[in-house]
Amino acid sequence: MDFFCSKDCPDTCAVRAELINGKYHFTGVAESWQKTGFVCSKFKVFAEREINSGIRSYQISDGKKQEFDSDNAAVSAFGNILEKYKDKKILYLKGSGSLAYNMGYWDRFMSSFPHCTKISGGVCGTTGDDAHSADFGTELNPPVENIADCKTAILFGKNAAVISQHLYAYLKELKKDGLKIIYIDPIRTKTADIAGRYIAIRPMCDGLLAAALLTELGLEDGHNVSKLITRAGVSVDDLKYLKTAIQSGKTAFIEGFGMQRNPNGMNMLRLINRLAVKTGNIETLYYGQGSKRFWKGLGAVFPHYVHIDTVAKRLADGEFDLFVNVAANPAMTYPDAKNWVRGIKKTPTVVVDVYPTRTSENCDLFIRTGGIFAQQDFMGSYFFPHRHEREKLTSELSDIDIITRLSDRFGIDLNFTEPESAIPSPRIYKDERIEPVIPEEHGRFSLLSLSHPAYLNSQHLPHIAEKLKIAYINPNDATELDIQNGDKIKISTDTGYYVAYAEITDTVSRKVIMSYKNVPMIEGFINDATPPVLTDSGNGMVYYGIPADIIKVL
Repeated sequence: MDFFCSKDCPDTCAVRAELINGKYHFTGVAESWQKTGFVCSKFKVFAEREINSGIRSYQISDGKKQEFDSDNAAVSAFGNILEKYKDKKILYLKGSGSLAYNMGYWDRFMSSFPHCTKISGGVCGTTGDDAHSADFGTELNPPVENIADCKTAILFGKNAAVISQHLYAYLKELKKDGLKIIYIDPIRTKTADIAGRYIAIRPMCDGLLAAALLTELGLEDGHNVSKLITRAGVSVDDLKYLKTAIQSGKTAFIEGFGMQRNPNGMNMLRLINRLAVKTGNIETLYYGQGSKRFWKGLGAVFPHYVHIDTVAKRLADGEFDLFVNVAANPAMTYPDAKNWVRGIKKTPTVVVDVYPTRTSENCDLFIRTGGIFAQQDFMGSYFFPHRHEREKLTSELSDIDIITRLSDRFGIDLNFTEPESAIPSPRIYKDERIEPVIPEEHGRFSLLSLSHPAYLNSQHLPHIAEKLKIAYINPNDATELDIQNGDKIKISTDTGYYVAYAEITDTVSRKVIMSYKNVPMIEGFINDATPPVLTDSGNGMVYYGIPADIIKVL
């Protein structure tokens, strides 16, 4: 059976599922731009763990966990809770556990309750979407095959080896045919292995580099090139190398999602967009696109909204009577994670997910769904041009099963119909000069996080995570702080802290401290120290470049 993965990564991999001796085996499916398909390492990990996992729904009462003996009993318990709180203040959050189209029926169902509040703004691609909408009126990517016509590909913070493994494989193939790859990032990741040149840049400074290049290439006046590259930590030689590469022929500009999670993320992306357009490379500029862009939306409108930067504290302050959380793990993956934990402990909470999480540890009711394996659905990749459909693979309880049973109980007509097709709008550049925002020199460390290839954003694997209770620090910074490999260090921000083991490495730049995200550390999580601060778009959240202090724990 043809299948696709709708988890929270940009490739939307096509796979073929085959049942052999009672166990599913998965193989990759080739795409138009890829001669041979493959199953990425992330899919291998979670498929083996989640499909028919044996995990059951449960409720917690008086501190005791009680598993349900049937899915019907679990959904009925969910209905009883909704019956109790249907006329009270409900906070609703749907995450990116699955980005497929039919998950939107959760929005239709929950928006039917008169005092239900949905979160506005977002923690994923919101700032990048705002940047591309401001510049082009759309978030549409060009065909990925266009890269094959380029002489050079410049990756701005795009750690493709981990978060876009099919793109990484494609770039490796194009490199064999002569593509020059330049990788720009404050952290030297595995993606640097395929780059002909790696350029270490200081956090939050990619836009400064783009503005300097616009000037060096004679496309704009008024930018102080020396000042910009000095602040960015980029050498004159690196600047000349980039200038020559762009001048030598068609160039692909590939923007990583991480950049838009900086305080000045929108400004950085708009400057790179401008550089791509002004150098004649609008058709080889890549960021992201809506995964449901091929279909008209379900049109759910909620009675109330709360903005993303205030919601954790408002939940912790007891503002809501019930919290319904679907396919999200805010207690681990959202900023201000400690307030999310406090709020969940204080507020009756229902979690619907395929696997227990830090969020479900403190919930009142956990509904186990079979997730992507149990649900027919369709979706487009939010990097590549393709779209896929799938049928149910297993007979496990699905999200649609839950929504259907609950909507029948409450007499809510969800109007299940085939979606109407939509034609994505083409890019039309709004030519507007963008002044670079020079990041403040705060004199502290910049806290960054990195994705690990073995897990998805909202989940971690205990046997792997145990080895990753680490904060990576540059050798010069470690010497100044008298830190040795294996020392316990405390990383503190204005919001909170976590404690990890130090690992000294020159793969991170000076005054940068980095940990893998969503890993339980010696104490806390990295998002316990992530403040609820908005990016310059006003809609997305800051995850990177957070000012931090470091001390050795004796």
